[in-house]
Amino acid sequence: MTNRDRLLLTAPVAGLIVLGVVPPTDGRSLCPIALITGTACPGCGMTRAVSHLIQGDMAAALTYHPLVIPVLVLAGVAWGWFLLWRLGLAGPAPRRWLNAAIMASAVALVAVWVVRLSSGTLPPV
Repeated sequence: MTNRDRLLLTAPVAGLIVLGVVPPTDGRSLCPIALITGTACPGCGMTRAVSHLIQGDMAAALTYHPLVIPVLVLAGVAWGWFLLWRLGLAGPAPRRWLNAAIMASAVALVAVWVVRLSSGTLPPV
């Protein structure tokens, strides 16, 4: 296993540990799109939502981004498949599945963003 493989396998775990230890902040966003436009992008609030979710505050997590749970499940499945593939226990993910997951995620993120933008419930920038 190469150093690159080790990094790709451990980085998600390290990121979740950091989000679990560092308290979520309601401070200024780091999103370049939000900083330039002054409006939250379709993914804005996801990091704070994951942080709240890891720390057990489901209501706050869903307030920051209602798609936090499906996105985490999808990311977990992708990471697990990658792990199995790198260990030689599975083949590469079928391209058709990857494309479908990417398109469905994009459509869901934009649809939720439109609803939140029109109802004034986007997370703070």
